[in-house]
Amino acid sequence: MVKNQKRLTALEKGRIFQMNSDGQSTNSIMSELGRSRSTINKFIASIRAGGNLERVESTGRKRKTTAREDTLIVRQVQKSRRVSCPSIREDFGLQKVSVRTIQRRIKASGLFDSTWTKKKAFVGPANRANRVKWCKARLHWPIPRWRRILFSDESPFVLRYNRRTRCYRRKNDKKEKHNPELMQGSVKHDKKIMVWGCFAAHGVGDLHRINGIMVKEMYQQILIRHMRPSARRLFGAENCTFQQDNDPKHTSHIIKNYFRNQHIDVLDWPSQSPDLNPIENLWSILDMRCKERRPQSEQELFEVLQEGWNALPVDTLTKLVDSMPRRCAEVIASKGYPIRY
Repeated sequence: MVKNQKRLTALEKGRIFQMNSDGQSTNSIMSELGRSRSTINKFIASIRAGGNLERVESTGRKRKTTAREDTLIVRQVQKSRRVSCPSIREDFGLQKVSVRTIQRRIKASGLFDSTWTKKKAFVGPANRANRVKWCKARLHWPIPRWRRILFSDESPFVLRYNRRTRCYRRKNDKKEKHNPELMQGSVKHDKKIMVWGCFAAHGVGDLHRINGIMVKEMYQQILIRHMRPSARRLFGAENCTFQQDNDPKHTSHIIKNYFRNQHIDVLDWPSQSPDLNPIENLWSILDMRCKERRPQSEQELFEVLQEGWNALPVDTLTKLVDSMPRRCAEVIASKGYPIRY
């Protein structure tokens, strides 16, 4: 295997020189040293041209940072992953070094890539502990048990699809940035609707449009007119468990009394845990499947969403529900912090 080294060591140079002087082939030298043919041939050619075994110092521009400063820069990033290059420059007195140079040193280390921080819901210490406790209690639930749960949630959808899209611009052409064909229109206050939905591993339940601000009495009507019929349609006479988050209207007395009187089994849910609910991923999938929509009104948007909702593949629903053990394992491993889902 060819070694991942840029330069030949003094020992390797001496060995190549000796083996070449003994009349051994390039293949033999490659086999022993694990170096590429071009590296060996270049060194042999330089010797034959009257060179020596020592490396000639480069005549290029001198590096702005020393090896020690490079180490300090990388070590600072290891200590604090959110440290800024200007602050590194200030802390180590590298005023003669540009921020761009510091960025290059970090990248050259091969340990880090610069990227934007990902936005996730903040989870406090108490809720992190509760999330871990909840996941540990359910980590070894069998898949069939997860498939007996009816997951639910509410989600907003805007009239115009506004997810970021990629395009290709010509290099070194500043006018391309303002090419109308390469722009994405935005609306400051786009119209939107709020929907409630539920699903299980083997099918979707109702998708209901929420008119106005949902209060606890309206939520109770959704449970009566949409959740119960969905549960009967998906599970028949068999028992199932209903899942909802800890929104105040979900946990109000009127709703608790309704669940108690109707003998509905409700899954207790840890706060600040949208990443544990697979329906959150289903909303994104629905949004993507309806991205070519061109509705002209909120009612048309709901009709498009309803059509897309009813056409969601069953295997997609099953995969989302079957991911619950992995979600629990990741929450435990991350000590309660948000996970990738």
